[in-house]
Amino acid sequence: MENKNNEEQTNKIKETLFGLSTGIIQKAINNNVDLKNYRMRREALETLGKCLSMFILYITDGAMEYCENEKRSTILVRDILNSLDDSLFLDIHDELKRQLTIQEETNRTEISKVSENIQAQYPENNELDNNQKEGKPKNKDDDFDILLQALE
Repeated sequence: MENKNNEEQTNKIKETLFGLSTGIIQKAINNNVDLKNYRMRREALETLGKCLSMFILYITDGAMEYCENEKRSTILVRDILNSLDDSLFLDIHDELKRQLTIQEETNRTEISKVSENIQAQYPENNELDNNQKEGKPKNKDDDFDILLQALE
C-alpha cells in the first residue's frame, strides 16, 4: 500500500516536472518551423514537452556545477552558456550568445534614449548635478529626484 502511494507521488512529481503546455510547444514550433504539409499528434507534442523539460533539467544541472565550483548560490547566464558549451550544444550556445548580445545592445540603446529624454526635458537638473560635482551647494527648492520630477 505504501509503495503504491510513493509511486503515485512520484508520478505527480513527474507530471509537474514535465507539465509544459502542448499549446506553448505547438506555438513555438509553428513560429520557427514550416509545417505546411504536416500535422502533429498530441502524443508527439507531449513527448517534445518531456524532452524539453529533460533538456532544461540537464542544462540546469550543469550550470549548478559551475555555481558550486565558484561557491555561489545563484545561476548566472554565463553558467548556462558554459553548460551548453560543455554539453557540446555548440549551435544552441552560439545562437543564444548572439541573441544575448543583440538584447544587451537594445537595452543600452533604450537606456541611453531615456537618459537623453530626461536630460532634454530637465536641463536645470544637469546644471544642478554639475554644480554639486564642483562643490557648490544644492538649491533647497530642488529636493526631488530626477525621476520624481519626470513623473510630475
